Amino acid sequence: MQSRSQQLHIPKGIRFSCSECGNCCLQWPVPATTDDFERIERAREELGGAFPASRELFRVLNAADSKLSLFSHSLEKRADGKCAFLTGENRCVLHEKLGPDAKPAMCRLFPYTFTGTPDGVFCSVSFASTATLFNQGEFLDRQSDILQKKHELFSQLFPQLNLDWSYAQVVDGVPLDWAVYREYEAPVLSCLEQESARRAEALLFEKTEGFRKLVPPEVNLDNMADFEARPKLIDQVLIKHLLRFYVPVDVFGESSMDFQARSVLEEVIRGSEKVELVWMSKGIGFGQIFSSDLGDLSDQCRDLLRRFLYLRVFSKLFFGPGFNYLSVVAGFHHLITIAVLARLCLKLDLLSGVLSRDELATQKALLRLAEHMRSIERRLTVADFSEETIAMLEILLASPRRIERLISLSA
Repeated sequence: MQSRSQQLHIPKGIRFSCSECGNCCLQWPVPATTDDFERIERAREELGGAFPASRELFRVLNAADSKLSLFSHSLEKRADGKCAFLTGENRCVLHEKLGPDAKPAMCRLFPYTFTGTPDGVFCSVSFASTATLFNQGEFLDRQSDILQKKHELFSQLFPQLNLDWSYAQVVDGVPLDWAVYREYEAPVLSCLEQESARRAEALLFEKTEGFRKLVPPEVNLDNMADFEARPKLIDQVLIKHLLRFYVPVDVFGESSMDFQARSVLEEVIRGSEKVELVWMSKGIGFGQIFSSDLGDLSDQCRDLLRRFLYLRVFSKLFFGPGFNYLSVVAGFHHLITIAVLARLCLKLDLLSGVLSRDELATQKALLRLAEHMRSIERRLTVADFSEETIAMLEILLASPRRIERLISLSA
């Protein structure tokens, strides 16, 4: 009998089957085990052809992170950013000629993710995947056999990944029992499971009020650090730096995995009169953003954002050991802010002329939003926040009024 801690929980209404787009074979190097390295070395000889030599194809890894201890190499990309084994038709030669087990283990695992908790293992899929973005393929809850095998592979690759949820907090300094968390999480998940005409981030904010009520009355969530700066200035500086972190000009070339907390605080303390966002090499002021109305997005755009929020909450990848040890309140508010950033990207596309207003309800807007979400997902995956960054986010993202203002900003 399967133990409770190993029971697989599968999200509802989520589809994934490989779309064979090749997007997962671009740019970023792939961590490889010694078995991967040796198997691919043999495959190179068996396949022949113009594959790079080992010293060009692989880089030796010296991972400081104990969670990556099983990975000895990384499979690098060609000068054009593609995997050496990717054909002109975006097909993997290893898979095509030698079968799926010839690929590196991380390639076989993508885009599935698994989060271990006291209640079992929660499955999810990455929004760096095209099929996930557009909800294409077979429902995950009909893939239980596949998910079991993927989880076995995940466990082999990350044998030391034992997440400790006993330190979960409502806000910094206020502990939260796991059973209480699960009780309050249930209505949140229930509302996000269903398609809705309402904005998912606004609905999520409303449904997480129960968690905010767990905060002791003496804690002022709207000004935990007794800031004297104008609240809207803090909003704008925070959005400016979060946008720079999560949607960089070159997501693959961006090496920083930490959010520059000190830069945010210094800019707030200086009390800048005008904060400007740079988008497509064009400066855009917050006055323009406030006066521009994004309006109703297409059903597909709204559903993309809903599924993203649902999967992050379902898989617990937004707080505690699931995401940089943020508290639950700061984690929810950070997640809402991510959705706000995605909508703001479309607003900035509109203001910079990348999209016309007539195109906001078309496939073009959906494709733009999908690429913004792909960039955000990739940055979320590598984010490794310092204690200084977490402390700042705990303070600035605790405020319910700030989150309400940010939701309005992206309307």
